[in-house]
Parts: sequence; C-alpha cells; structure tokens
Amino acid sequence: MESKKIQKGKKISSAPEDLYKLQEENLNHSIKYKYSIFSDLIEQGEYNFYGVVYDSSFPLEETTTGKYSCTIKLIDQSINCLTNPNDFNDNIIYLTIKSSDKENIPYIHNIGDVVRIHHGFYSPKKKRNIYLNVSKDSKLNGSWCLFSINNNTLEPYACSNKKYTIEEQDKENIEAYKTWVKSYLGKNKSLVYSYQIKLEERNEEGNDKDLLAQVVKKVELGDQIVLFIQDDTDGCELHTYKYYNFIKENDIIRVRAYKTFDNSSLILNEFGNILIVPQFSACYKEFYDKLAKKLKQLK
Repeated sequence: MESKKIQKGKKISSAPEDLYKLQEENLNHSIKYKYSIFSDLIEQGEYNFYGVVYDSSFPLEETTTGKYSCTIKLIDQSINCLTNPNDFNDNIIYLTIKSSDKENIPYIHNIGDVVRIHHGFYSPKKKRNIYLNVSKDSKLNGSWCLFSINNNTLEPYACSNKKYTIEEQDKENIEAYKTWVKSYLGKNKSLVYSYQIKLEERNEEGNDKDLLAQVVKKVELGDQIVLFIQDDTDGCELHTYKYYNFIKENDIIRVRAYKTFDNSSLILNEFGNILIVPQFSACYKEFYDKLAKKLKQLK
C-alpha cells in the first residue's frame, strides 16, 4: 500500500492527523514517485519513502565484502516512540545502506534529519529491515538524500546521486516532515534510548553504552579531535575522528556505543557514532535544565 502526496498549496500543519490527511489527498494527481509511510510497509518489496533519523551507526567497510555500509533507525508520523510506546523496537525501521563507494554512504549530523529513499527493498525478518544498494552494478540500485532539521532550506546537505531532483511534491513532503519533526521532538518521551547512562557510570562493563553530553570545548589533535564533554554528574574527554568537526562547542550530543579508554577518556567502539540533539527538542531542554541546575549548585 502506498500513501499519496501532499496537495500543492495546502497549508501544512504540525498535527500528525493532518499530515495523514494531506498525504492521502490528490489521488489522481500525476506524480513521478509515490511514497509510503512506515505503517503501510507490510508486504516484502520495493518502496519509496521519507523517514526521520532516530539513530545511526558510523559508515564502516565490511571485511567480508569490501563494501561500505551503515544502519539508520528511522521513524515517521505512523511509527515512533509515542505511537508505539510498548513495542517501539519491534516496529522501528532499520535501514541498511550499502555501496562499494564510500562516498555513497550517508554521514548523518543530527537526530531528526529527514531522509528521502528511492527504491528501498523492504524485507522484514526479526526486525523491520529495509535494504538500499547504491552501487551501479546492483539490480536493486537506489538513492538517498539527507535534509537537515536545523535549517529551513529544501535542498539536501548530502545525496548519493549528484543528479538528484527536487520536485514540487518533494518540497511539500520536506516541509511537512520538518514541521512534524519539530512538533514531535518537542514532546516528552519522544526520544527514548535503552542503553543511555550518565558519565559518572562510564567505567561500568559493556561496550553498548550511550550517553548525552554537552560539548564544553573542542580541540584538533592531528587527524583526530578531542571533545571535552560534561553532563550533570561528571565530565571527561571524548577522542574521535576529525570527521566530527561539524560539532560545535555548547552542542548537546548523543554518543552512541562508546567505551572507556581510561578513567578520563572515551572512544567510540566499532558501531559508535555521534549525533547532535536539536535545540528545539524536549530531550535537549530536559538535559540542559538538569545541567544548569547542577552547575548552579557548584557555584
């Protein structure tokens, strides 16, 4: 089943039910692509869709195939922490993108970024998996575009294909998804992560630990950068790749899958990543309020 496009000229509301209504209108309008929402994905097959970044791994080279890949967890207005609070992990979309060319793999900056996928192959198993191959020699060749949630532009900040197109229906979809994301992430419990701990607990065993932290200072060190981070319990250094230079001081970041290098330093593990938490989100505001309260107590 496929949802239809947002009608041209319609005022876009932040309410999820209004977004549903807009997607179902204009049934006879001639469009280049038809897009599905995640609750429509039932039968195995190829789909086009928009999604919102909830989490993402860092792109890696596979030792067995030599291809590069990353996995992105996606939500939309039909599947998210608020619509599926009890079975969220069973319904979230796991998008795996593979390519023989590293430049065809997305490097995501923010939680809440909007992604457009063409020709993703839905193959549900234990999880709701979608596979996207962007190699030229693949029979399931697809494409992706990334749109930042932190600006109002309709142009992507990264794409797998330099010849991407933005049709009128895409402009309407991008605006609608950005409007919905800002409304959704502004609500409590819109971001819930299973393995998130505090910095004071960083020496506990396990490599799947996640955390939220504020970047106090950023220092370039050769081909790496060092982020000095803190939360309302402690502070330490995070040593990572120079790729993360897009992160700025005072950003609130989500550190995914890290391990302790020594008592004062952290490094990412194989599947680790760092994403910026949007300032308009309830998660950001809750973290900042706790940190400000703690810093006030220390004065």
